[in-house]
Order: sequence, then structure tokens, then C-alpha cells
Amino acid sequence: MRLIPILALALLGQACSSPAPVRPLPENPRGKPVLAPAQPAARAPTAAAANTASPGVRPAAGTVTPAAPVGGRSVLTDLAAYRLAAGDTVRIDVFNEDSLSLSALIEPGGAINYPLLGRIPAAGLGLRELEANIAAGLRNGYLVKPDVRVTLAQFRPIFITGQVRRAGAYPYALGLTVEKALTLAGGMTDFASTRKIYLQREGQTQAQKERVGLDAAVYPGDTLLVEERLF
Repeated sequence: MRLIPILALALLGQACSSPAPVRPLPENPRGKPVLAPAQPAARAPTAAAANTASPGVRPAAGTVTPAAPVGGRSVLTDLAAYRLAAGDTVRIDVFNEDSLSLSALIEPGGAINYPLLGRIPAAGLGLRELEANIAAGLRNGYLVKPDVRVTLAQFRPIFITGQVRRAGAYPYALGLTVEKALTLAGGMTDFASTRKIYLQREGQTQAQKERVGLDAAVYPGDTLLVEERLF
């Protein structure tokens, strides 16, 4: 009678120690095991996507956004895109032709008076365009192959008025800002308002003048007005 419990325990231990049966993977028609498709790894956002901000969302730290031109215009630093206007003085040099080499003021009508060719339109043109027009005119019955060079001898002036120490017209120079222009006029008076500095662009009426800061760009022909502050 005592052998039955011992035999039962032995059979139970053997059943527990036996490995569980392994089910084979299903096979496809070609006889190879079918594997579950791997899940694609999450793709990191590209730099372009990371720097694209949705409306109303500030760009992430470290992103660079283009700066707008100061005062609505970029500071003039070179003559590549400069357009001539009345009041500018140009220097015209023709190689080996002293009688055709001279300085010419662009008249209020926008033209210069040039030997042999008479009045040549200049306002609104770039230096290279005016150069090409003069060369084309000289080739038309005067010179076989004229070598013409046109440079800007002097900009038209700017005008500074209001609460400055020396109001008047001043020569323009590349890179001029409101702050530099006020220095030309001796600075502002004790009664000047630093928050009421206005710039009237060439061709605008006084009613179209704009309030600007000290870092705003000044162009040839502009008028700068500094108003009096209220006490």
C-alpha cells in the first residue's frame, strides 16, 4: 500500500521535467518558414522638418531666420545694383581719347551732356548700362572700338534738418545710416527727441515720411528730420 504514493510522485516528477513540445513554424508553398514582418524603425525628423515652424509656433532654439532690411531698406554698401539719379556726378574715361574723358553731372531731367553724342539719358541706369550706351554711341561713326569706363565720382547729397547742430546738405557715402548722418550734422541738440526721427525718401512728400531708428539706412537724396521733444 505504501508503494502507490511513491510511484505517483515519481510519475508526476517525470511529467514536469519533460520539455514542452515545440510547434514548427508554418511553411509557405516553397517550403521555407514564414517569418513575421519586422516593424520599421521610427525615422528621425530631418533638419528641414525640424526647422519648419507651424504658424504661431516659435522656431526652436538655434534655428536661423533671415533678418529684414533695417528701416525697410538694406544699407547701401556697394554700387553693383545702384541706380543713377539727377544730382549724381559720373566720371567717363575713354582710352586714348582725352577730349572724350570728363566728369558729368546728371541734370534734373535725368540726362548728361556728352561730346559728339549730345544728351544721353542716365537716370535709372546702372554704371555698366551707361557705359555700354556711351560705347555704342561712339561706335556709331566716331570710334572703331572705344574702350569706355564709367565710375561714380560723387553721389547726390542728403539733407538733414530739424533739431541738429548744423542743418544742411551733406555728401553721401556708402554704408550711411541715420546715426552716422546725424554725426555729419554735429549731432542732435538738447531739445531733440530720439523717438521722433523721420526719414523722407527721395521722391516722397513730407506726408509720406517714416519714423526710423538710428540704424536705419540712408540713401542718396534722402531728407532726415529730427523733431523737438515734448517737455
